Amino acid sequence: MTSILPKKGDRFWICPAFFLLAAAPGFWLPVLANILDAKGWGSYTTIAFMVLPLSAIISPLIFSARADQAISAEKLLTVIVGAGAILSGIAFFILEQGKHPVLFLLFLGLNSLVTAPAWTLLTTITLSSSDNPGRDFGKFRVWGTLGWMGAGWMVSALSLDLSASVGFLTVGVRVLGAVCCFLLPHSPPKGAASRNISEVLGLKAFRLFKSRDTAMFFITAFLFSIPLAAYFMHTPQQLRLMGCEQVAAVMTVGQLTEVVAMLMMGWFLRAWRIKYILILALGCGLLRYMLFAVGAENDSLLSIMLGVALHGICWSYFFEAGKVFLARRIESEIRTQSQALLTLLTSGIGGLVGTAFVGWAHSLLIDETTGSGWSQYWWCLTAMCGFCMIVFMMGYRGNKPAPKVSNDEHPQTI
Repeated sequence: MTSILPKKGDRFWICPAFFLLAAAPGFWLPVLANILDAKGWGSYTTIAFMVLPLSAIISPLIFSARADQAISAEKLLTVIVGAGAILSGIAFFILEQGKHPVLFLLFLGLNSLVTAPAWTLLTTITLSSSDNPGRDFGKFRVWGTLGWMGAGWMVSALSLDLSASVGFLTVGVRVLGAVCCFLLPHSPPKGAASRNISEVLGLKAFRLFKSRDTAMFFITAFLFSIPLAAYFMHTPQQLRLMGCEQVAAVMTVGQLTEVVAMLMMGWFLRAWRIKYILILALGCGLLRYMLFAVGAENDSLLSIMLGVALHGICWSYFFEAGKVFLARRIESEIRTQSQALLTLLTSGIGGLVGTAFVGWAHSLLIDETTGSGWSQYWWCLTAMCGFCMIVFMMGYRGNKPAPKVSNDEHPQTI
């Protein structure tokens, strides 16, 4: 009897893999700050959000080096997603039972440590399985946006915006995600075996800073990640203070615009130079926080929601289009490591610095008793986004990519 499902190795499996991998954190990340407040653990919010980037500093380059040099990417991805299901289940069981917060932070960190390379590996599998990444990547990546959005809707529909039970939804989709990852197209390692400790740790990727434009993209991505840390940490808190009860659902407004942006990415990458796409994204990031500041001044929920909507465009056209930018410029032997370096600088170091900074700025500018100071807080982050935009516009030249590419890729002035 012929199966109605595609066979193992079919590109079809990329879509449900993106959907499930994005849905897993989508259940808990947008509402974590409010859940901790509801448990009486609000003082641990900044620490919890620092645990996530700390993990992203350690593991992505090492795991990605394995995928480039020794292990097929889909097998490695299957193992880490399965392990993440176990660790996230333990973390949220501890949170639900109200055990000591340090235990929760420990297992949340272990979960993040293991799963941090997942998105990088899936991105590499997607890019390597296409003969035209610029055209196809957005069509596959949009399923991740749909997964995140669906998770947020489900959380609010089940009235779990303040419940640690969201973690168990994460466990379920991660188990399904591990199955889909096992069925992904085969992505064998393309680089030579490690010859020294530098290659084992994936440090070869740092040679990419020799290219001015690539270095400028990495530097801007790092700087832009600092104010970005406030989006998931503090936007849900402000929405709740303004009387919004369906926080998880409202936060998915950003994913609605992200869906449109992803579907249009192929056209933009053909019609626009990547420089202008990245500037558009940086401008949307600046306007997002400007709307947050205006919304805080005028107590306007509509202004906050418009800012959330701009986040989807900002994210898609900087971080996701940036992955295609790297794929065009980087030789296949270190392609996974180049994506991991982006994760290290943004989710890792940038996220860590950003979490510490916005946590400090939040405590300095906002009076928790009266709820005042939100406008000044968002204006401060608006200025930081403006600085990132200026740095990129002054430093990026748009030269032709230097590395060799295979015959099935089509380099252009970017």
